Amino acid sequence: MILGIGIDIIHLSRIQTLLLRKPTSLLHFSKRILSDGELKEFNIFLSNQKNNFSVNGLAQNNLKQDKVIIDNNIIRFLAVRWTLKEATYKALFPHYHLIWKDISINKIEGKPQLIIHNAKQKGINNIKIHSSVSHDKEYIISQVLIEGTID
Repeated sequence: MILGIGIDIIHLSRIQTLLLRKPTSLLHFSKRILSDGELKEFNIFLSNQKNNFSVNGLAQNNLKQDKVIIDNNIIRFLAVRWTLKEATYKALFPHYHLIWKDISINKIEGKPQLIIHNAKQKGINNIKIHSSVSHDKEYIISQVLIEGTID
C-alpha cells in the first residue's frame, strides 16, 4: 500500500541567497538541516573543495559578506538534501511529523538512500522508501514514495 508521495523542487539561487546572508549562514543552515552523520560527511566534502574550509572553521573566520564565495557543488549538496527531506516530510504527513535531523541521506551507487532515525520510536514501522533526484541546470527536484501501513 502506498502510504504517501512527496515531491519538492528548489531553484539553486534560493539556497545560495540563504547562504550568503552573512558569513555564518552556511554554518547555521547546515547545522539546522543536516543530521550529525551528514554534517560529518559535509565537513569532509567541504575540506575537499577548492575553498578548503569546514563548517566549524567558518564560524571563526571574519569574512565579509561580499567576499564569501560558496562553490556550486556545496549549494547542490545542500539542495539535494533539502529537497529529499522536504519530499519525505510531505510523503509522511499528516501521519507522522518529522524534523530535518530525523532524516539522513546516504548515496549508495548513485541512488539516494533515506534513513529515518528512531523510526520505531516514532511509530514508523515496516516502510519502504523509494526516492529519486533530478538535476537540471539551476533546479533540483526530488520525489519520495513510501510504501507501508500506518501503525
